[in-house]
Amino acid sequence: MTTTPIYFTHGDLIAESGNMRIYDFNGLLHLEEGPGHTLWAIEDEIDEYKEQIGNYPRGDCLEIGLGLGIASRHILSCRGVNSLTTVEISEDTIIVQKQAYFIDDKRHEVVCMDGLSYINSTDKAFDFIFMDFYHFIDEEGLPEIETYVKACKRILRKDGKIVGWFDIHTPEEFVEPFYEIFKE
Repeated sequence: MTTTPIYFTHGDLIAESGNMRIYDFNGLLHLEEGPGHTLWAIEDEIDEYKEQIGNYPRGDCLEIGLGLGIASRHILSCRGVNSLTTVEISEDTIIVQKQAYFIDDKRHEVVCMDGLSYINSTDKAFDFIFMDFYHFIDEEGLPEIETYVKACKRILRKDGKIVGWFDIHTPEEFVEPFYEIFKE
């Protein structure tokens, strides 16, 4: 079962690179991938990010997936965060995010690379790891999420925390299996 994408056909285009676009819909930013304008991120998801990320960010943090940078901004706003490394596979996403929602913080580094490749190749250790997998929560995506979580344990410091983004529109049958992956 795959989650049905959301499509938009209006709004003011404010950033574009390749097939990635950011639109302003009534004062909120939306990151979309075209053609077909599949919705990837919405600026008003901040409350969900705050709830799911909680007070866990501290020390050196890793984020897999940039999107609009909403979670990045929240992580950087948490007390005790020394650094945030964000890994994003799409160069076009990085370009439009910088054009529309630039994060001006010396503690933030964005790396254009596949998340799992980065995790498997880095020697850096992290106190908090956040993975944005909202579009993978189905029977095909759960094994991939599990692979990421297992790989992250190698680079997670003692007493560190791994959190995965949980899309509130995920079908009920995948809720418990998703949370089980993140149990310690």
